[in-house]
Amino acid sequence: MITITHDEPGIFQLHMDDTHTENRMSEAFITEFLHHLEQLSHNPNLRVLVLSGRQDVFCAGATLEALQEIASGNFQARDLLLLKQLLNFPMPTIGALEGHAVGGGLILALCCDISVAAESSRYGANFTAMGFTPGGGITNLLPTLVGYNFAMEMMLTARFYKGRDLAQRGLFNYVLPKDEVLPQALTLARAIADKPAHVLEMLKDTLSLPRRQALLEAQGREHLLHKICFSQKQTQSHLEQAYLA
Repeated sequence: MITITHDEPGIFQLHMDDTHTENRMSEAFITEFLHHLEQLSHNPNLRVLVLSGRQDVFCAGATLEALQEIASGNFQARDLLLLKQLLNFPMPTIGALEGHAVGGGLILALCCDISVAAESSRYGANFTAMGFTPGGGITNLLPTLVGYNFAMEMMLTARFYKGRDLAQRGLFNYVLPKDEVLPQALTLARAIADKPAHVLEMLKDTLSLPRRQALLEAQGREHLLHKICFSQKQTQSHLEQAYLA
């Protein structure tokens, strides 16, 4: 599901390609992702990490099975651990979003330090369409990027936006034709990789602090809201309808 490549000095690429779930965050997917992040975080040759996905889907959020587990009362939200590990990663990260990124997949992109999106791909916070409140810290992370009003619109409507519709919203660093997304991410990576490791590490730690704090502050509130939402009978039907659609 996850492959690691090291094609250029200082630049590593973590590529997500789970053909079975279309890059949804299953238990196995998260476990493998966490394992690679841990290994890479101790690699002395790494200066910048590029996250990429399938050309059709960068990451589509949690699997239906994972959400049903939460709905049944099992609140082991390991996706939060993945997001924390990504924000705590010692070196800069760049998200190359060639494909769609929705729900938890969008949050994964928001936890990258720099992101490059595709004009034609879809991005959205579609939690309410599945019958529950947004999680993964997005209630804090999204307003800091796009402002309160547009964050409210995105989360309340659960609308999917094309990348070109978000180009001026501050959500991504670049919005480009799909075939230019990964090359641009690698161009940025090359501009970073020649800097001293200690400089990159200190700057990453400093600049990511507000997002790490935002995730921590949102966690307790979102957890409580999820307990309320998933105790409602209608949530299960919303989930199934959303995944069938």
